[in-house]
Amino acid sequence: MAKTFKLTILSAERELYSGDAEALTISTEMGEITAMADHRPLVANLEPGELKIQKPGNQTDWMFVGGGVLEFTPANKCRVLADVAERVEEIDEKRAEEARERAKKSLEAAKSEPEVAEAKVALLKALARIRIAEKNRRLRGRR
Repeated sequence: MAKTFKLTILSAERELYSGDAEALTISTEMGEITAMADHRPLVANLEPGELKIQKPGNQTDWMFVGGGVLEFTPANKCRVLADVAERVEEIDEKRAEEARERAKKSLEAAKSEPEVAEAKVALLKALARIRIAEKNRRLRGRR
């Protein structure tokens, strides 16, 4: 049995997960990282993207995270403070597709650096939601 650590995932609205985890894979400003039990202490800024929890019993959960902060402490605890987060089953794929189209149009119409940056973040969030929803659909189709 793999070693575990305590994982808590919070958004501004709610707690999405609190329990044991064998591994957490998440996108940070430094790139994608996987944290496991006894990971070195770490604080990292999160990028919009997929969050994958490998739980005991060979169970895997996916979520969308729209940015935030990850903290892994010497006490073998990991906390994700997300700006926005959704469980995979909460993602509305049609709404994400619409958001992608809006973001593309905003990017094309952007006239300043802040407008470009804002449109790029919106596009990244929409694409991440779509990717996670598609993965969930493929996995459910195998069962």
